[in-house]
Amino acid sequence: MNSKMYILAAVLAIVVVVAGIAIYVFMGAGGDGNGNGNGNGEDVYTMGNATSLQFNLNLTAADGTSGIYKFAGRNLGTADLALRVDIEGGGTVYSYVMFAGNQTAWSNETGTWAQSDFTTNWTTWSTQFTGYVAHNEDWTTGDDDITYTDSGNSITVYDIVINPTLADSLFQPS
Repeated sequence: MNSKMYILAAVLAIVVVVAGIAIYVFMGAGGDGNGNGNGNGEDVYTMGNATSLQFNLNLTAADGTSGIYKFAGRNLGTADLALRVDIEGGGTVYSYVMFAGNQTAWSNETGTWAQSDFTTNWTTWSTQFTGYVAHNEDWTTGDDDITYTDSGNSITVYDIVINPTLADSLFQPS
């Protein structure tokens, strides 16, 4: 082989490598750079990176008492997080709506909505919400319900919806 053939082979190899890199980059094989890539240029949303989230939770305590918790949160990861929690158990429903942005909270524990103490409600319910999200952060749409035991409590997380459009009315104390 003469030197012209070696040069031609080298140029061809460089073209193939550059074309491969271009395809990799332009087809999105690397995701979005935020850990959301699935290799196909599409974002993969999980409970951990959602911007809004809705899920239900069955909790049965070691003593046998149980309840259903319905969580909804929007503006996750921002200072304007809005959170709603509805708890059903023993024929009673308790509801809480909290807004981190203006630090207001409303509760309905007696059948009537009333403004309530933001610090107390936020400490209780945002801690639980973020705890469940952190524990299940890798869950993606299409995965099975999540069942586990924590501190003697049997927990099943179900009806999970990642990035739903949550109506303003869901966060209205009325």
